[in-house]
Parts: sequence; structure tokens; C-alpha cells
Amino acid sequence: MIGRMHRMTALAFVFALLFLFGCAERSLYSWRDQAWRKDAEGVCLAKGGYEPSAFVQRMRRINDKGACGVWYPLNVTGALQGYVGLSKPATLNCPLTSALDGWLYHVVEPAAQRVYGAYVTKIQVLSSYSCRTRNSKAYGKVSEHSFGNAIDIAAFTLSDGRTISVEHDWRGAPQDRVFLREAHKGACSLFTTVIGPDGDKQHYNHFHLDLARHNEAGTYRYCK
Repeated sequence: MIGRMHRMTALAFVFALLFLFGCAERSLYSWRDQAWRKDAEGVCLAKGGYEPSAFVQRMRRINDKGACGVWYPLNVTGALQGYVGLSKPATLNCPLTSALDGWLYHVVEPAAQRVYGAYVTKIQVLSSYSCRTRNSKAYGKVSEHSFGNAIDIAAFTLSDGRTISVEHDWRGAPQDRVFLREAHKGACSLFTTVIGPDGDKQHYNHFHLDLARHNEAGTYRYCK
């Protein structure tokens, strides 16, 4: 009798796991895309939101599982016409590519020149397009990475050779703290979501930047 109860308990546990994973998969792959995404990408392209070059090139549409995908993806190997390199190619949509250039030009480079008397030559990219939930958690909402609408940046390399890391320098030397906080604060005016080490434990080592639409008008910004 006891053995039978143990077997029934084990089966119940297995079924529960299957149910949980099934729900997580439905959350990621069955949730449908919103129409505004395609419109935002199209408007960006029509307005010349990026300049084609050896560093930013059009790709074929990404039509991934469920809602995941990018209508007009770009393969980005360098920002600001190649003046700022990327540690690895990033797959991004047009609005995110444009916002990234704007952030580097108007916020990051001026901050680096004020604080260090140098300029940023490279950024370390942790993630760009990736079909997954937020923080890869079961039950999580679909991540903006699933639409090429987000980028994770871990570090900045300067023209004098030094590297400023979010993980090690966010609470490091005074000038590094100033630079990283200026970069973080300035991002909040260009992206609708900005999360850094003070935001949550998952972002201890990078800045998460995206252009999610948090309200119907697209005016709400989440900056942590």
C-alpha cells in the first residue's frame, strides 16, 4: 500500500512538472505579437532610422516560435558608423538600433569625455535577439529580446585601453561610479525600459535597455 502511494505521488509530481513546463511554453510561444511592433519598425525604416553600412545590414525577417521574431531585423556589428565596436554581432530592430546610436552619441560618449578624457571604442554585448521569457523564467512574460527590441550591455572599453564593467565598477572607484550612473540615467530618456544593478538581482552585471510599450500611448518609462 505504501509503495503504491509513493508511486502515485511520484506520478503526480511528474504530471505537475509537465503542466508547469507546458504553461511556460504557452506563455512564450502562444502569446501573440502586437500590431504596433511592425508599425514601429516600418516607421523607423521610412524615416531613415539607421544608415546602411558595413556595420548595419538588413537581414531576412525572423519568424520564430509563436510570437517571437523581428519583421525587419538588422545585423549590427558596430554603432555610430563603426566608431563604437560591439563585442559580438547584435540582431536588433530598427528603433532599438537608432536608440542605441542616440544613447552612445548623446549620453555615453560625452560622459566618457567628461569623466576620463577619453571616448568609448567598444561595448560588450551580452544579449540581443533571443526567443525567451523575461529573465528566462517559467511563467514570465515574453522578453523584449524576443523581438530584437532589447540589448544587454555589460562593459565599455575606452580609447585609453581601460574597460569599465557594470558588474565590477558600479560600486567601484568614484569616477567609474559617476560614468556608469550617467550612462544609466541618460538611457532613461531614450529607452522605455532601463534596468541596472540596483534594479534587481538578475541585472547585477549589465544594463538592460529596451523599447517596450508599457502603456497604450507608449509614454510610460520604467527606469531602475
